[in-house]
Amino acid sequence: MTTLDGISSGRHRSPIGSVRERDPSPPPEHGTRRPSVVDPAASRPRTVTWLPLVLALTWMLGTFGAFWLTRLARQVENPVRLCVFVLAATALFAGGYVAQMSRRVPAVAAATHSTDRIRQVRRLVLASAAYYVVVSLTRLVQFGATGPQSVWASIEAPATGYVNKFDVYQQGVTSTDPWMTLLLPLGVLSVALVPLLVVHWQSLPGWLRLAGLVGTATHLSFYLFIGTMKGLGDVVIMLAAGMLIARASVRHRRRARSRRRRTLVLVGGAFALLATYMIFSHATRATEFGTTGEVVRVNPEVERAMGESVAVGVAAIIGYPTHGYLGLSYNLQVPFEWSHGLGSAPSAAIFAEQSFGADLTEHPTYPDRTQHEKGWPARMYWATIYPWLASDLTFPGAALFMGLVGWLFAGSWRAAVSSRRVVPTLIFAQLCILIVYVPANNQLGMAPESIVGMATLLVLYALQSPATGRRRSVPAPERHPLARS
Repeated sequence: MTTLDGISSGRHRSPIGSVRERDPSPPPEHGTRRPSVVDPAASRPRTVTWLPLVLALTWMLGTFGAFWLTRLARQVENPVRLCVFVLAATALFAGGYVAQMSRRVPAVAAATHSTDRIRQVRRLVLASAAYYVVVSLTRLVQFGATGPQSVWASIEAPATGYVNKFDVYQQGVTSTDPWMTLLLPLGVLSVALVPLLVVHWQSLPGWLRLAGLVGTATHLSFYLFIGTMKGLGDVVIMLAAGMLIARASVRHRRRARSRRRRTLVLVGGAFALLATYMIFSHATRATEFGTTGEVVRVNPEVERAMGESVAVGVAAIIGYPTHGYLGLSYNLQVPFEWSHGLGSAPSAAIFAEQSFGADLTEHPTYPDRTQHEKGWPARMYWATIYPWLASDLTFPGAALFMGLVGWLFAGSWRAAVSSRRVVPTLIFAQLCILIVYVPANNQLGMAPESIVGMATLLVLYALQSPATGRRRSVPAPERHPLARS
């Protein structure tokens, strides 16, 4: 894979980097213009640099501000400590992002797209689609699906699928399947399909687009069958991340305006569908489990206007990204006890228990200890990402970790927009998932394939460091594949 981190020739100010070195090569002879390797994002406005940060801060601070407008805020016993911690962690995240964008990018250059890279993308899309189909069908069988009819019946009654999921977990069926264990090292394929499908859509043949859509649909069918919004939410987030990269890397203004309109329509429609199904799903769950009145507070006016079930669903999706801050306030009152590396990622802890006999009760996580001391249910309600990270890092360490997230978030965005490299594109999409779930939990640590996938991407990202790029020769520029659209 060609190493590139947003470099272009000539001295100018790039919208996603700092001032570049002037191209030292001699001028062309006989009046012929030597083709230069130009950063695809170089002609984009400065807003490209800060767009992900603005969106992330709007979400993180918006959910925290919305929490204080709910009735749950009255139960907070330590408002000053809660505000100081959340604002400090958010500020460190923003500081890491700004620090990364302030760096001088090493002076290397490479083709934005190459034939080898397109071939690699096509192979990854095909492999990821096949991975999604195999894993999703295996899981559907494990959880009791008998055919399309049973899947549709579960979609119509998400609370039933949700209860069935916990029954299967208690039976330990999913933890003993050797086929799933064999597929676990290929977890990086679980994070590749949607972002690559979106970013490289125009350069993919029709049959491969269809294969990608089939893989994604199969993936979604499993999560809808078990009444869980994770799969649908992750796909929508990765779709939005891919559209951001695709839109930001378009160089021509007219094409950029057209791409912007398509992006808004597609992402807006996806979020509308997600919100609609969330209302329906959470309404049935709240009615089935009797959770209305605890973290779900129904607005009487909405109930009179739209009916009880819709009002419960609306209240549930409003409380969904905000009630975790009450759980965080309880966790901040509990003294630190190190969980010996098993607290940040629940899936890794379960794997250690099943494979190596680790005793999870000996070194419980922050949320589990808070449940014991304060009564806040660790597995039923959110407590934000911070207590999970603090289980191994302490709360100050969790705040500093967010600075590292901001640093990597900015670096992956710059590299993805500059060159559409595969690894930064996938890292950026995964970090978008992590950031969206900050008010809930450590989402990247909730599934084993997510942990394996992110770890693999980080190793590859480190191997493609700018230091390696300095020693590479500059290949000839190529026409951007998406310019055909």
